[in-house]
Amino acid sequence: MDITLHGERFILAEFGIGTPAILAVGYYLLVVGPFFLGLYLFLTGINYLPLLGYAIITVRRHSAKQDVEQEMSQDSHYVRKYSVQQLLIFVPFAILALAVAQRLKNE
Repeated sequence: MDITLHGERFILAEFGIGTPAILAVGYYLLVVGPFFLGLYLFLTGINYLPLLGYAIITVRRHSAKQDVEQEMSQDSHYVRKYSVQQLLIFVPFAILALAVAQRLKNE
């Protein structure tokens, strides 16, 4: 949905720059401290890896509009699902676990 709202270039820049940046800052803080903040940022940064991958795939397929239209057809379910997904970014490994589960479900 964010790709349709903000545009492909913005989202690719956000994830393409943000993902390595949060991982780097997290790693740096793991080394020099505070350790727990570094650990949290690094593990949270891992959540952005599948999001970056999905953004790249969506942009290459030019399918953002179709994906959003399909999701919006499930109106109330979609709003609830999207709200929860936005919060899960702050839970280390949550997005990664969901991405793996979704991949296994689709196979």
